[in-house]
Amino acid sequence: MHGRESYGFAPMHAYFFERSIRMNLLAEKFTRLKTHIGGNREQMQYEDTFGMPKEAQAHITVPSAANTRIISELEFAINLSRVKQGAFDAVLDQALDYLLVCQQENGALTNQNCEEAERMLQPLEAEAKTYQLILAAHAHIDMNWMWSYNETVAIVLATFRTILHIMDQYPSFCFSQSQASVYRIVEEYDPQLMEEIKTRIAQGRWEVTATAWVETDKNMPNTESLLRHIQYTREYLTEKWGVQHFDIDFSPDTFGHSVNVPEINSFGDVKYYYHCRGLAEDHVLYRWQAPSGKEILTYREPNWYNGAITPHIGAGIVDLSERCAGLKTGLVIYGVGDHGGGPTRRDVERALEMMTWKIYPQIRFGTIREFFLEAEKVRAQLPVVNHELNFFAPGCYTTQSRIKRGNRRLEAALLDADALSAVADGMVGFPYAKKQLRQAWQNVMFTHFHDILTGSCVQDSREHAMGLYQASMAAAATQTQNALRVIASQIDTSSIPVDIDAYNSQSEGAGAGYGIENFIGVPSTERGSGKTRIFHVFNPLELPRTEVVELTVWDWIGDMREIEVVDFQGNPVPFQLVDKQLQQYWDHKNFRILVDVTVPPMGYTTIVLREQSVVRYRCYFQDGERTSRFYDDIEMQNDQLRVVVSAKTGRICSLRRMNDDRELIAAEQTAGLEYIETEAITSSAWQIGRYLHNLPVDRCTEMKLTADGALRKQLKAKFTVAGSTAEITYTLDQHSPVVRIDIKVDWHEIGQETIPVLCYRMPLAYTTQRYLYDVPGGAIYRKALTNDVPALQYGLAENPKGDSAILISDSKYGYRGAEDALSVTLLNSSVSPDPYPERGIHQISLFAGAIAPDAGTAEKLAQRCTHALCYQPSNCHAGTLPMENSLFRVDSDTAVLSAVTEAEEGGLILRFYETAGQIDNVCVRFGKAPSAAQAVDLAEQETAQPVTVHGNDVRFAVQPNSLFAVHVRFAKD
Repeated sequence: MHGRESYGFAPMHAYFFERSIRMNLLAEKFTRLKTHIGGNREQMQYEDTFGMPKEAQAHITVPSAANTRIISELEFAINLSRVKQGAFDAVLDQALDYLLVCQQENGALTNQNCEEAERMLQPLEAEAKTYQLILAAHAHIDMNWMWSYNETVAIVLATFRTILHIMDQYPSFCFSQSQASVYRIVEEYDPQLMEEIKTRIAQGRWEVTATAWVETDKNMPNTESLLRHIQYTREYLTEKWGVQHFDIDFSPDTFGHSVNVPEINSFGDVKYYYHCRGLAEDHVLYRWQAPSGKEILTYREPNWYNGAITPHIGAGIVDLSERCAGLKTGLVIYGVGDHGGGPTRRDVERALEMMTWKIYPQIRFGTIREFFLEAEKVRAQLPVVNHELNFFAPGCYTTQSRIKRGNRRLEAALLDADALSAVADGMVGFPYAKKQLRQAWQNVMFTHFHDILTGSCVQDSREHAMGLYQASMAAAATQTQNALRVIASQIDTSSIPVDIDAYNSQSEGAGAGYGIENFIGVPSTERGSGKTRIFHVFNPLELPRTEVVELTVWDWIGDMREIEVVDFQGNPVPFQLVDKQLQQYWDHKNFRILVDVTVPPMGYTTIVLREQSVVRYRCYFQDGERTSRFYDDIEMQNDQLRVVVSAKTGRICSLRRMNDDRELIAAEQTAGLEYIETEAITSSAWQIGRYLHNLPVDRCTEMKLTADGALRKQLKAKFTVAGSTAEITYTLDQHSPVVRIDIKVDWHEIGQETIPVLCYRMPLAYTTQRYLYDVPGGAIYRKALTNDVPALQYGLAENPKGDSAILISDSKYGYRGAEDALSVTLLNSSVSPDPYPERGIHQISLFAGAIAPDAGTAEKLAQRCTHALCYQPSNCHAGTLPMENSLFRVDSDTAVLSAVTEAEEGGLILRFYETAGQIDNVCVRFGKAPSAAQAVDLAEQETAQPVTVHGNDVRFAVQPNSLFAVHVRFAKD
């Protein structure tokens, strides 16, 4: 025989066919039974189950407890029999027939009918009890989402008091709560409540699932922010609350999850991840793997994180088991939110009653950690996900621009404060203000909540965030200035001749509060006097920098025509005056000057401004134009870049790198602002709506060349944008590979029939298949996508034939690489939940240029753009430090220094991340020989990774796409 029958296919086919028929009959009978029970309401789709049920709202009498019990047991049992190849079909058929007859004869199911049917199902009990459900209660508490901070405090305290009351009444009840910030609220506002909670924590009934200060966004906080969430949460909860375990990242409502979250969490010894949003695949339990190979065991909530205890919780456990590699333990997250509340007594009472059901999974109160420990049993069989869990809520990368700017500038300022404090400590023993800076970080981390930094919040929330940023900036700026001041006071400048006329001097103390608006700048109060002024220029980055720095000179009484600038050895330094005449600031006069300076890494240099000796008395003639102007395109060029701005439109019409000379801007097109009308129905703070109209902003009402010197070329252009105005300042400094584009927008647009969006767009002269973006812990290539995607600092359009266009932002996160163009969204005037999120004046800095298309180069360039050189005025005095000095420099190819800070036990902690997927052998060259160096983790515990010390050099290898930290110690003098 040659047919299928000879191989047994027909009997097997018949078997499955017969099983399918039986299952269909069981389902049909069960549906008929259930829908004929009075008060029953069929679910037609997934429903949120927290809050008052629809039956209660409609005053519908629900089925009796016995009816509910048997129906729930039958639903679970049918699914159980299915996975057991129909082993219990006959028993189920008998029980269903019995109940249907009872229902038909009596018009209802009595308690006795239900008990008899449950007895018929007894053969399933043992198998049913092989499954278990862990009920983990929690309260989803949004930080200031649709309300003010005082309401958040009220929510937290009321919710936790409710939980303690429930715990008092039900001894087996357990509760889990994330977010270190809510515990800080309890500590600050209700110390008695704190002691009661600590008792429950010690008993194991209150599980702390916090490994972050808040349930943070995972795309916009930078690498160090995400690490500090783990570090400061662990420190605080250990010190103040006695918490022992920090292995769960509970992020149910986070809008997207960066590709390196498993690497960052693993570096902080966080093993487990719970989320709800994100992930295109239909996994529930899986292993999320970073590009480095590090992985965390991850659970994607199959329902929602605001659930309730209902008879439905056991019905799907059989299907979930199949999607969780056969794990027979299910997790039920329940509790009222988002405005707090948590589990209710109804939930607890229902759970206790369901624990008595015989033909049902075992049910117990428990913790999220207990579930993950059970899940470890099937880890090896779970699917692996090795990509980012995006995209959701792309509108959140842009809207509420003030929050975005505050976060970006504060992250940079705090990292600079850390680095320069370390420099000061290494050079002069400067004390690190740990308490103040930790509080400043915590303030910033509070704003990382997934409804604050994302901008999906109301005005009260924004205003609270801005207050936190101001307090944190005060701490960061004070620490930085004190560090620089102490270093400056120890630099030996006694060899510089000065002319001090103390009787007539009013310069010392001038410039207080100058140049530090909009969360930028370092206070640089004048400390010199006379015609000779001394400046110490500092570099907070690990690489030497030759750049143009802008200095402000206060109450100078010399002849501005006779200025000269020299370095600490007396060599002439190129300079360019920004102001040709003295300017007024409160009761002091000043002028600004550009200086071409080279500053060593993590160090400083000294320059001197003075009045040169008069060789001959100058004779001056009338200058200025003697002929008419021609309004040609304006060209700005330095040793690296050539930029042409259209005289007609005020937009960039040509961008070329000098060593390549390939045009980057598409022919017949220009780069600049675009006003976009988007579809209102698809727009909100969470979403950028469908583009309807793209209108280039090319109505240039005024254009003026404001600087045309050897060190800086600058052009200002003014535009009208719908009912708003914009001013763009193009600046090209000597040595810079990018043109700086400062945008000041007075934005009056609000959403109505359409939603106004403003972006900056660069059409490209080449075809690209992919775009490179920096993300926490590294960089990622993405294909062209017609929606915004998140990036921390830059987007780069890869050019396979030469230099690639790059667009860097100081305060934006929403980039769009598509249709051979690169753009960044600047303003999103969504109307929900804040109807006026962007009205007002915005200041945004972009940097456009061309570089080699690799992540290491792009990252270091972005850091140069967003971590400016800073300076401190000084005077003539003796000291122990030379006039140029460096703490250390880093020689690396693809590894980037993430932070330098002081170690708890003395010495320095240097953290790195690798950006290009290759091993990078790093050498850190110190100014003096270290006594020891060891690789450490986030908790500063030594790891097995090799580190060697050779003289002043510390060497180690950073593995592909990995984080690495080294603790460097120095012998005390």
